[in-house]
Amino acid sequence: MSVNMKSSAIAHSNIAIVKYWGRSPSHDPKMNIPLNDTVSMTKYGLMKDTRLQAHTTVHLSDDYSKDIAILGGETLTGKGMERILNVIEPLRERANIDCRFKMMSENDFPTQAGMASSAAGFAALAIAAVDALNINLSKEEISTYARLGSGSAARSIHGGFVFWNQGDSHETSYAKQICGPDEFDMGAVIAIVSEEKKSITSDIGHESARTSPFNKVRIKKSQEQAWEARKAVLDNDFSKVGKIAEENCKYMHFIMMTSDPPLFYWNPDTLRVIKTIQRTRKEEGLECYFTVDAGPNVHSLCRSEDIYELQKLMEKTEGVKKTISVKPGDDSCTTEKHLF
Repeated sequence: MSVNMKSSAIAHSNIAIVKYWGRSPSHDPKMNIPLNDTVSMTKYGLMKDTRLQAHTTVHLSDDYSKDIAILGGETLTGKGMERILNVIEPLRERANIDCRFKMMSENDFPTQAGMASSAAGFAALAIAAVDALNINLSKEEISTYARLGSGSAARSIHGGFVFWNQGDSHETSYAKQICGPDEFDMGAVIAIVSEEKKSITSDIGHESARTSPFNKVRIKKSQEQAWEARKAVLDNDFSKVGKIAEENCKYMHFIMMTSDPPLFYWNPDTLRVIKTIQRTRKEEGLECYFTVDAGPNVHSLCRSEDIYELQKLMEKTEGVKKTISVKPGDDSCTTEKHLF
């Protein structure tokens, strides 16, 4: 019997409140098992042409003589293709299917610019592949396969606010939802200061984290903060969540800067935005907090009622090229719209 299975999925990026940085040395690096539990918010862009989503189509067919993966019009080879196979191969084995596949994926926001494009992309890949292969898995189980492509992709399987359990095996390192997108009042304004691709990828940075003499302290503190942030979300304590996000962001970037070789993602405009957020909170009474993933662009966390006012302030800040306002996003899901 010939094989011809196609599915498409949409997933959104996420912003980590408690970060993932560095992989467990006790496991194969390809498993992307983190050094601590993490917490995040899945994002939905409020601009019509920027929903902060990845749209992915997977087609498995006997007609293909080799595996093909296309991202943003570019055919992937080398490391890029290897990461796709890290997700697809174990799922093909689980389904007992050995035919080749074609994957096509598109993002509606910059790739490799510190905005979690890989999280959205690999979450969408996992959802589409599981559906195409007709495997019955829970969202938590799917998150373990998304994690094999990009650690933070585990979190983008879910909408709203998400807890990624560190675990000590493939099965136990999974993400689960803390609460839905409408159950905790928080949004964000992203200040874009650069859309250029990073010269050093997060994948490389994860490997160098262990060289920082301060990494053990960060791991211990981050583990505590993950549970504090989870409780604060459930308690609807926005101030607590914001303060944890700022502290944990500084911890992660300090590790980057003190690794060997050092890794500097921030630029002068990043610091300018951070200072604007601090000044706005102190002098104007608008409660907002900064966090920065592995790149130069800054997320300013705020209550939903303050998004518009904060966006205007960010747009006036020197060095900000544009802003993207976001609210908590929904679960990743399949779609009938195929890319090919």
